[in-house]
Order: sequence, then C-alpha cells, then structure tokens
Amino acid sequence: MRIAILVPAQNAIIESEVYRMAPEGITIHFERLIPKSGLPDRSVPSIVNFLTELGEDSSRAASVVAMVNPKVIAFGCTSGSFFKGIEHDKEVIKTIEAASGIPAITTSTAVIQALEEVKLRRVCLISPYPDFFNEKAKEFLEANGFSVLVMKSLVSKPGETAVLPPEAAYDLAESAYTTECDGVFCSCTEFRTIEILDKFEKKFDKPMVSANQATLWLALRKAGFSKPIAGFGQLLSHT
Repeated sequence: MRIAILVPAQNAIIESEVYRMAPEGITIHFERLIPKSGLPDRSVPSIVNFLTELGEDSSRAASVVAMVNPKVIAFGCTSGSFFKGIEHDKEVIKTIEAASGIPAITTSTAVIQALEEVKLRRVCLISPYPDFFNEKAKEFLEANGFSVLVMKSLVSKPGETAVLPPEAAYDLAESAYTTECDGVFCSCTEFRTIEILDKFEKKFDKPMVSANQATLWLALRKAGFSKPIAGFGQLLSHT
C-alpha cells in the first residue's frame, strides 16, 4: 500500500519520523512543495507569503506524486493548512484532489480527527511558532470545537526547527501541561516528537498528539489500514 505526502521544501523531519512509524507493507512517497520566494525571514508577512506559496504549489506536487498511484495524498504542513482559518484545510484538500484524482487529507484535518479520537477536548498547545501563528492555531482548534487552555512555544523560523532534539518538545510539553488539560497537542511537522510521545503519556497518563503522528494515523485510516502500531503514542495504538 502506498501513501504520498507533500512536504515543505525545507522540512527535514517529517520524512524520517513517518518512515520510522510506518508499519511493514506501507511505503511512503514524498514530493516537496517549492515556494517561489525561497525561505522566509522571521517576519509574519514573510511567513504568510511562504505558506501561501506552498499551497499554490500543491496542485503541481500532487499531480507529480500521483504517478506512483498512492491510496491517499497528505498535505504535510500544519500551519500551511490552518493559517487562513476554519475550512482552510478543506480548501487545500479540494485543490489536491482536483489535481490528482486521489483522496487527500491535510495535517490540520488529521489533528482535528486525532484529538477527537483520543478525547483531547481541552488542549495544551505547544509549538515552535511565533505568537501570531499560535493564535491562528488556537483559532482553528476552537473553531472546530476544542478549548485551548494553554499555549507555549519555542520560537524558530522554517529551517531552524529541525535542529531541535526531541527532548526540546518534551521539556516544552512538561512545562506547559496542566491537569486542567486533557492532554497535549504538539504542532508543526518539522518538530521532532515521536521519541517522546510514549514517555509523556506514561508519566502524565494523558494523550500527546503530534502533527506527524496524526498525519500518518489519518492517512493510514483513509487508505484502509487499521491495525494498531505500538511505540508512538496511544493514537496509533487505536484501530
């Protein structure tokens, strides 16, 4: 079974994480989304332009990766599928499906369904985002019926997040989490997390959902694979 993922050009994390989590018999095929203007600086307008250009390249990328005939194509960028607000993820899905003729998902869509799956309604949100994009993430989650009680981030720009070790995500989650939350959502497909999902859940007895974990989980479900996968948080252990 083949699954395809469209990935931002600079992202050096999602591929390795998804490969590690993918069960035997599933192959993952990537195509990079190329922004016309190159990598952004730290300013909000520059990052918004970068994300806009990623979306504009999704038709081309989807038509290319469709040649391997995957069961599903995922748009593997969290902020790129929520920064325009509620329903933005669905617009991205329509674009990809129109270009490829193949069922599609986005990371943001996957996150919404994953949080519902593990009953994580009151969210502790952690990310490597600047405040503007944390607020956009909060707006998107709350528009989909969730409550974001805590937000905390390690601010970096695209390309820098990939050098952070997974312990950075763990320490951030540990410092941000409160018992009022049902668990933690770690946003951004370039933020290393899969090594620490089980560790957090065992210590706090609450679910931790990450962007890459959720993307693979929903892609597998969309493709018709429903066997549990151990070692990467309780979400993937759900059938």
